[in-house]
Amino acid sequence: MIGGCAQIIGADWKRYEEDTGGNIGGNAGGGIGGGIGGGAGGDTEPLAHFDLSIDDSRDNGIDVEINKTNALNVFGESAAQQIRLFELDTTALLQNIIDQIQDACGSTWRSNSPDPGHDCTLTPLGQTFGLSWRSSPQFALVRLLTMTPANARVTGTSLESVKAIFDDNPGTFSFDLPDVLAASLGIARTDTFVPTNRLIIALQQHLLGTHPEIGNVEGTLPITLHDALHDLTPLASKLSPVGSAPWADVGEHAGVLVPDDRNFKTQAALLLPEFFRMHLTAGSNLRWVSGLDLSRGAGHMLVSDSDAPVRLDFTNPNTFIVTGIANYPTIDLRFAISELMGAVRTCDEEPACQSNYPPPTGTPVGMDTIWTIAPFLLEPIIAKSAFLTYEHRELSTCFFILGDMCRFGIDVGQNGTPTGWSVLTNRIALDGMTADAPKPQFLWELVTEVAQVAIHDSTGDGSPDLEEGAIHPAYTLRGVGIGPTGEQIAANIRATLQSQGTQIAQILRGPYWEDSDALDFFYSRSGPEGDACLFFVAESDRRPEERNRKVPRPYEYESPGFFNSPDLREESKVSSKSIPLAEDRTHEKFCPPPGDTTLFIQDDENITYELRLHVDSEKPLELAVDVKRLSP
Repeated sequence: MIGGCAQIIGADWKRYEEDTGGNIGGNAGGGIGGGIGGGAGGDTEPLAHFDLSIDDSRDNGIDVEINKTNALNVFGESAAQQIRLFELDTTALLQNIIDQIQDACGSTWRSNSPDPGHDCTLTPLGQTFGLSWRSSPQFALVRLLTMTPANARVTGTSLESVKAIFDDNPGTFSFDLPDVLAASLGIARTDTFVPTNRLIIALQQHLLGTHPEIGNVEGTLPITLHDALHDLTPLASKLSPVGSAPWADVGEHAGVLVPDDRNFKTQAALLLPEFFRMHLTAGSNLRWVSGLDLSRGAGHMLVSDSDAPVRLDFTNPNTFIVTGIANYPTIDLRFAISELMGAVRTCDEEPACQSNYPPPTGTPVGMDTIWTIAPFLLEPIIAKSAFLTYEHRELSTCFFILGDMCRFGIDVGQNGTPTGWSVLTNRIALDGMTADAPKPQFLWELVTEVAQVAIHDSTGDGSPDLEEGAIHPAYTLRGVGIGPTGEQIAANIRATLQSQGTQIAQILRGPYWEDSDALDFFYSRSGPEGDACLFFVAESDRRPEERNRKVPRPYEYESPGFFNSPDLREESKVSSKSIPLAEDRTHEKFCPPPGDTTLFIQDDENITYELRLHVDSEKPLELAVDVKRLSP
């Protein structure tokens, strides 16, 4: 780091004030040359004299305790909305949401029975579906999430005629449709078509990750300081729908949560209790320097040795202490999901559909197939869950052999087709009739087709209970665990705040430059043990605007640096941004040798000045400067 602060020796500065009308600290006055004759300088114009020296004055650091009551005063409302307090891995949250929805109408669906035995009156959540729960959008999704090979109802799908073989000939075969479905997918008869762990990933990527307020493929939920201080209530508004159905415009989204109203408030239980505390201490990267504003006079300025004005280390338990976070916090919320306003066409054309993959795995085929619609809708979420589950599925099995020929079997990823591509063979003829098998297609397309029909026909009688586009269920969920423990959240807070250290340092320290003068150059060391040098101000130095000191002044120097010729030709520049032993690479620097040196410099008003320097070899940290205005 660059150290030291230049001082103006009192006697010579007092003489300058009396003789020329100069001023300290950038207050109004004649400035160098401006108070002598009121015009341009010349050979007979007197010199303004300064004696500068270096010490090691630094700005104070920070020592602040933050609690739930004072946090908004410390950071401000706007900054609190920008600062990410921690990043919530939504895996456990989504698991807990799915668990509540899946069992909202009982748990008998897990039995090896064609009847899932749903009864939504059994649970508080199910009771919110209303008396006509069987035809509610909420139950439609419950039915989908609890669909297994054992209880799947395929009436109205491409599997309907296959199912009829078994329904019309009970006891004829040693296998049934649930056996075929289970074997094809490689799951048990009582396993859900879409495993919860894969559904969670799909929800993270497609529903959460595509929302403008989240915007990451992991679906990690950024929790701001403002969110946490308000018990996560702002999430209901932040994660609400963007735009309106059918959400076809860029940036629109069907939403993740239902906005709050007078009947419901999204709220975390004791995430940050009243005894929550954060104690932060940090040393300063700011130091005072003294130098000259050539148009006004001498002054002082704070400069930073880093991008951050203070040295924050949130990973150090000695400088950042966080306590009082609730263990296993929960949240009340209203979770929502929406379907497409119409049916999705199954991609079953060969060979084109054998390359129909979701991005970034591949390129979607067609204009109205599953991977071409908005990813945050229910259908592509189910399809992505199935894709993640069955992408690498390979199988060749025959259920019924007659005359050395497979009469009924299934091949997945066989005979040169991609993994997951299914071909169901049916050569069983009864009374001269053969049931139609589904066309060859990817397993995830087949699962999506069955799901798409089942969600609208929850009773499986072939008569839809809900029209296409009518599935927009919202679930009022209470006491949903968000996942991490208080200790895990504290560790997450440390890492998350550390990643924003520079931004937070700037917020805490505020506009530190407002008490500075707008110097053109200053006198300081080139390093901790380096030479004493003149530093021309750099664009990174914050100097206040004259009318609004909280705003940094724009950098308007045309010829920054120090020169040995008054015409300021580039070849006459004697300063450099890079000098031996100096860590600084942003300032033009010149280290005057013992004796006399004459330099030329231009300020941000395009006025050129002559600097006559003198360094006593016995006192290298002291500098005598005579200044004369040359032009215009």
